[in-house]
Amino acid sequence: MELILTEEVEDLGEVGETVEVSDGYGRNYLLPKGLAVEPTVGNKRRYEKVRKELSQRKEERRERAEERAEELDGLELKFYRKAQEERHLYGSVRNKDIVDSIKEETGIDLAPEAVSLDSPIEELGQYGVEIRLYEEIHANIKVNVEEEESTEENQGEEG
Repeated sequence: MELILTEEVEDLGEVGETVEVSDGYGRNYLLPKGLAVEPTVGNKRRYEKVRKELSQRKEERRERAEERAEELDGLELKFYRKAQEERHLYGSVRNKDIVDSIKEETGIDLAPEAVSLDSPIEELGQYGVEIRLYEEIHANIKVNVEEEESTEENQGEEG
């Protein structure tokens, strides 16, 4: 059975794509759930137009992500945190902290999920962090976590 997909179906195809499926799968699953339509002339024309629009939008997102990647690549962010003697932080640096700092530095607004951190940064040091922007497009930034100097130490240095 030949059908046109109205939504992306995992392991089958994207919106507007004409696919060949078994009669049972088409009649009992795809058509009743509204995931596909019969390949009439009108539907073919309609979904070809939808496919072109989606393709254009994807290309625009890709271009925007590439521009952002160029702007972010090599960016260095500094965070100051209080730490124990063993270099372990009292407060960690999380995805949201990194995203907020990127917005402050560059004006680029990202979702915290874009920051590829296995776990929050909990020790002083320099870390390489990957920012996922779109599909396979990403940028690599450096995150420096330095010890926050206490106000007593600062006053001692000034006086």
